[in-house]
Amino acid sequence: MSFSDYIKEVRAMYVQAAVQSGLSPLCDVCQNLDLWKTENRPDFKYSLGPWKEIERKATVSGPRCPFCVFMYPIIMREYNLEQNPTVYIEWKKEGGFFMFTRGRNISFLTGHTPGSPYGFARTVEPSIDPGLVKKWITLCETQHGGSCTPRRGIIRTSEEGVGVKVLRLVDTETNCIVEASGDPRYLALSYVWGPGLPAIRLTKNTVKDLSGKGAFDRHRDIIPKTIRDAIDLVHMIGERYLWVDSLCLIQDDEADMLDGINHMDLVYQCALATIIASHGEHCNAGLPGVHPGSRTVSQNITEVLPGISMTETEGVYDSMKGVYRTRGWTHQELVLSHRALIFTENRIHFRCRANSWCEDTIYDQFPLAVNEVLHSGGGIEFMDDNENSPLSSYVKQLFLYVGRNLTKESDTIHGFTGILRFLSGRCKTGIIEGMFTAAFDVCILCWNNFPRGVNDVGRRAGFPSWSWAGHRGMRDGYGRKCTDPASVNQWLQKQTYIVWYVRSPETYALDLVWDLESQAKYGIPEASDITYRPTAEDPYGRCASEIQAHGNQTKPRIGNSQRDLIIRAELDKRKYHFIHFFAYTVRAYGFGPPPQSSDWAMVHPLLDPQRRQIGSIKFDIQTKPEMKKNKHELVMLSKMDQYDDFFNDTITFERPFYWVMLIEWVGTKKVLAERRGIGLIFQDCMEYVLSPGKVWKEIVLA
Repeated sequence: MSFSDYIKEVRAMYVQAAVQSGLSPLCDVCQNLDLWKTENRPDFKYSLGPWKEIERKATVSGPRCPFCVFMYPIIMREYNLEQNPTVYIEWKKEGGFFMFTRGRNISFLTGHTPGSPYGFARTVEPSIDPGLVKKWITLCETQHGGSCTPRRGIIRTSEEGVGVKVLRLVDTETNCIVEASGDPRYLALSYVWGPGLPAIRLTKNTVKDLSGKGAFDRHRDIIPKTIRDAIDLVHMIGERYLWVDSLCLIQDDEADMLDGINHMDLVYQCALATIIASHGEHCNAGLPGVHPGSRTVSQNITEVLPGISMTETEGVYDSMKGVYRTRGWTHQELVLSHRALIFTENRIHFRCRANSWCEDTIYDQFPLAVNEVLHSGGGIEFMDDNENSPLSSYVKQLFLYVGRNLTKESDTIHGFTGILRFLSGRCKTGIIEGMFTAAFDVCILCWNNFPRGVNDVGRRAGFPSWSWAGHRGMRDGYGRKCTDPASVNQWLQKQTYIVWYVRSPETYALDLVWDLESQAKYGIPEASDITYRPTAEDPYGRCASEIQAHGNQTKPRIGNSQRDLIIRAELDKRKYHFIHFFAYTVRAYGFGPPPQSSDWAMVHPLLDPQRRQIGSIKFDIQTKPEMKKNKHELVMLSKMDQYDDFFNDTITFERPFYWVMLIEWVGTKKVLAERRGIGLIFQDCMEYVLSPGKVWKEIVLA
């Protein structure tokens, strides 16, 4: 018998079996899919025919093709049906049948144990199986090694050490708050509070009560449902301790709160796993499936051939559809974790740094097989413990974070502090107002990549204009390109020149942003580190810089002058750091409209009096400033040899340029300036700036 005759015979056998079992047979098109062949399929793209024909076969009053019936709602969701498209599905060896996205796939449900997990699913019960959750954690612990192993050292052991001063945990055996010691094994909860405050929180007045045995039994009725379910889950899977922000940080103790916020990276990196409550809009939404009746399982299962059913599975990140993905605080809690138990509306997923398992897939039965069906383009990857490009990662995480919502704008940096602290360790740097001090010339080059796509842009109160935190929507910067340490370090040494000083709102002191003491504090750099290399002669380690002060004053004078009294008064008023420095400034004539190719990036031409383009500028607000002759002042920040698609537009040129910052002097005395934009001036156009050309000037940037 030929192979084609064999296939025909098998198809006929399944048609006969369907008739005998009362199951409608597959249509002629779907018979050609050979759905009985559940394993060892080669990659192939199948045509299901025109949409109208599929719709007819799925809705006809007589016998309906079961696979057409199954595919009908999926096609309606995935296709634009106005033009009666031809519908295709594609078998891919990494996960079954797909349409357009990698975040959803169509899988088989069979009565036998398959030889691989790819393209297979299982049924989901209304309540979760604690044994399955324990299995996931155990598999990860025993098979995944270092990449998934939580960090140690959550608790500070010396005055000079790192870690929290006090780590409080919920003890699910004694049902109270306890103070931990050593390296405890605990889970952390990541959730959204919602519009109000949790009914029960740790405060100065409740510490004693909540530290007594049985406290959470006594107060069970007022514990927010999400927290209550998390406590129960930890106990159900045989673990003991849980960290929850509202119960483990003293909410009305500023020092305790700041200690926790400043070590949020360790809280989540040292946890055995993080419970992600991605479903719901508040802390009473609960963890679906932990208790009977708490979730309704939505699983479209259709028997397409006798003994062979099909269903659709969804990747972990596509399943996370709630408010959780829009909240600012929750971003770092996910990306800093080593393992996550992610609760969605009707599934629980396990995501670690090596794999992803779920109730409706069988990858956990084949631990060496890697699940690649995670998302359709909206994935959120864990941060690498050994991040090799921390400046690039800094901008990447900023991009993912800035568009999220915070109840209080004053938490803009707090909600990102865990990521900043983690990456600062990789960069061997300090942090000022969300910026890395060891490569300050890199970090100050930040901007809003697509201002037209941001509804709310402009200044954010309480933060400096020179930091990304001072502007809504600012989420991109030169750091994104900083993946080659050798070239960036050469740029820092030879094409930057400003001696940066910072003024503190607490002391008014004038301190270098970086110097030899800073290097001693944060670590001697290696060749792979992007950082200043300070010397006794130059705190920023510039050597043969192509743009120099040429003997001009570089250190501001401070004292009791009228000017300095104004600066101190503004520091008291604004309560954030100023940067104080000398630099070259130039004045430009004006700005043109952005070209059509830069419609989204909104990069405006910088013009001379003859309206020739001498550079480009991105404003910190969507509309360009009013044309004021001789008033557009630009600080020359550094040099660059070649433009490298920094602003995400289609403009390309190879001319060397100066990075410039558009500033505006504020206040009646014009002592302080604020940033208004970032851009560039071509080096060969310096003769076209307004008279008197380059001017060496003292600047206090607020």
